[in-house]
Amino acid sequence: MSKPIFREYIGVKPDSTTLDDFPPEIIKTETLEFHFILGFATEKYNQSGKGLGNFEESWRDEFFGPDKVKILKIKHPEVKVVISIGGRDVETPFDPAEQYVWVWKAVKSLKLIIQKYKNESGNMIDGIDINYEHIKSDGLFVNCISQVITELKNDDDLNIHVVSIAPSENNASSYLNLYNANPDYINLVDYQFSNQLYPVSTEDAFVDIYKSLVKDYSPHKVLPGFSTDPLDTKHTKIKQHTFIGGCTKLIQNSSLPGVFIWNANDSNNGDKPFKVELTLQQLLAK
Repeated sequence: MSKPIFREYIGVKPDSTTLDDFPPEIIKTETLEFHFILGFATEKYNQSGKGLGNFEESWRDEFFGPDKVKILKIKHPEVKVVISIGGRDVETPFDPAEQYVWVWKAVKSLKLIIQKYKNESGNMIDGIDINYEHIKSDGLFVNCISQVITELKNDDDLNIHVVSIAPSENNASSYLNLYNANPDYINLVDYQFSNQLYPVSTEDAFVDIYKSLVKDYSPHKVLPGFSTDPLDTKHTKIKQHTFIGGCTKLIQNSSLPGVFIWNANDSNNGDKPFKVELTLQQLLAK
């Protein structure tokens, strides 16, 4: 029987100094399949705001670069490290300047990032995550991203095992179309509950939304996500107790393959750092 999956976004606040390494207190590989998701590989844009496909790491190299990942893999070889592609800001939309050039540049630049992360056994990056929150060129999204996924997945030298997507309610159709075009390549769907357009006020409402997502995608691929970002928690449409209670109901029915949290930088604050993570991990491990 496979372990429940726990995924944690990290490095997404490059100006933050609350976290300068992978936090060992949330790594639970005995009972969970654990993923760190490095955010973001972001692209450059021209003066008109069109994407050029030239991707660079936005996380801080001294905190989460190749040397730190190498140490992580030595201490915890079962931990998977995934690179998230895109961005959550309005300044980082999916809006290519030109389809074919964009794909070529994207594949080339992303390969260069992944190939920086090598040890004696080969590449240390286990997967990629597609996480564009703002999609302006909906018609190009499926074609361009499908080509990038296919190129990276089929490159034996990269050894990419995990491909995930991160839809929200506001971009649901774009991601569902992407999934339907690549169901065999996309392994996980990280659904961002914090971005719901209307409040999710009860555990039953949470469960109903989750069940509808499972119908759209696949029973063993959809992971609900919660945000500890202060900007999200201020405006979020789902409270912490509702999210945890909804997950508890799904676990009781053996219908929750895992969860993800946005993000470690913000969770490492207050009197009880990583409180949400540790609570959910205990639930999943039961």
